[in-house]
Amino acid sequence: MENKVEILSREVIKPSSPTPNDKRILRLSLLDILSSPMYTGALLFYAADPHNLLGSSSEGTSLKLKKSLSKTLPIFYPLAGRITGSFIECNDEGAVFIEARVDHLLSEFLKCSVPESLESLIPVEALSREAVTWPVLLIQANFFSCGGLVLTICVSHKITDATSLAMFIIGWVETARGLEITMTPSFTASKFFPPPPDELPFKPMDRKVEVEEMNYVTKRFVFDASEIKKLRAKASCNLVKNPTRVEVVTALFWRCATKASRLSSLTTRTSVLLIPVSIRGKVDYLPENTIGNMLSIMILKNQEGMIDGIQDVVSELRKTKENFSLRCKEMSSSIVLESLAEIGKVYGRGNEMDLWMSNSWCKLGMYEADFGWGKPVWVTGRGTSSFKNFMLLIDAKDGEGIEAWITLVDKHMSLFEQDEELLESASLNPPVLI
Repeated sequence: MENKVEILSREVIKPSSPTPNDKRILRLSLLDILSSPMYTGALLFYAADPHNLLGSSSEGTSLKLKKSLSKTLPIFYPLAGRITGSFIECNDEGAVFIEARVDHLLSEFLKCSVPESLESLIPVEALSREAVTWPVLLIQANFFSCGGLVLTICVSHKITDATSLAMFIIGWVETARGLEITMTPSFTASKFFPPPPDELPFKPMDRKVEVEEMNYVTKRFVFDASEIKKLRAKASCNLVKNPTRVEVVTALFWRCATKASRLSSLTTRTSVLLIPVSIRGKVDYLPENTIGNMLSIMILKNQEGMIDGIQDVVSELRKTKENFSLRCKEMSSSIVLESLAEIGKVYGRGNEMDLWMSNSWCKLGMYEADFGWGKPVWVTGRGTSSFKNFMLLIDAKDGEGIEAWITLVDKHMSLFEQDEELLESASLNPPVLI
């Protein structure tokens, strides 16, 4: 579906009060330095409703968003700064706010919400693979002809993971509603994970991200609550009597993706699954409200089919997760570097192995983002991915189902999307109902 999107304005939003001199320079943590220099982002879809304020005046809606953003930025002050190497200059340079008009009905758009259709709702800069220096925060308010709104919020991955992004969104929402921010952010990650005094043993991602040129395709698979319940029952076993919905969908993805790869290959390759996991709540000394890339990576290996049924995969996931949680209690910069060296070895053998990654955005609370005109009818990530063999999990609106955005090379996707085991539990790109 072709969307006619017209950019109406572009404005720099400054913080409503200046950043104190003692906070003007923010040192990035080791985990931030090692993170992607591109944007991460979420799209929040709001339907017009005669009983709320949305749809009556796009000018009024836009003004409310900009004023509340200005009041939020002094609390999230690095988002109004500029990234310079391993630091952020918190110079109140501001965030960028773009207004756009979409010549389309939101309900019609959501009937055909293929990943590529989201790109027109995302700021052009956020689609680039170039490293972000400024703006750190980039927002596009897309007003549909019916009065609906899609709010696209993009932040540099150098300072935010998905939890940090959700914290900012909820803080902005609370400010827009005249409330106090319930979770005041802490920008102290470098205190807990300082970069080493000497040069890093490997090159951080601070320039353009080079992406392997292959034919990737991203597709959206939806697991509704009833199918998740069945899948959890199927995956239950003596070792894991009550698997989580994220565990069972992750296990099914890895299993079906591995099958697709093996069906299209003459040789059996080891299958490796990488799972980024938030270390908040796992590292005893790390505050829950810490902003930054507070992530480490779990690694699972399937040696030539040793892990077979979904119960086996879920058991292996749970065991790895428990060991990971124990290891996190003593997490430090040196352990981070050791883990990354291990990941580097895995990537170094990429020609011998199949590497997959599964990332979960579940339970982040983005569906609670009510600026005063109701909660979102749909929340999603950026749709397409720059990386192959990748799955992003996001809550369905009811909080019980899951949407899986999966990026594979063409030959694997053509097999994956026809896998009977997958299709027993998931629907391919159903319409979003509002």
